[in-house]
Amino acid sequence: MPLLLKTLREASVELGMPESEIKTLVDLKKVRAVMKKGKLNFAPDELAKIKRQRKTLPESVIKSATAEVAAQVKPVIPIPVPPRPVPPRRVPPRPFGPSTGTSTGP
Repeated sequence: MPLLLKTLREASVELGMPESEIKTLVDLKKVRAVMKKGKLNFAPDELAKIKRQRKTLPESVIKSATAEVAAQVKPVIPIPVPPRPVPPRRVPPRPFGPSTGTSTGP
């Protein structure tokens, strides 16, 4: 008799972890899953494997992970940007041709 497979949603409820985390485990090939009708399905032994792996984490690692998340939530203080200085005024180029102010002829 074949094993009853559980969908991704059922697995996340049973394990108490988000669906995205379980999908990541499948993507990293830590857990096997079968696609049926366009949905991921898990065998009971794979769910037991995830439970077993999660139990082996020491509590200190779990506490440090929550501390890291709390440290990342610090509010960001915007730094005021100083105003840009006004560029100097350009002198227009001299026109070509005879100058009108001086005469050098006879």
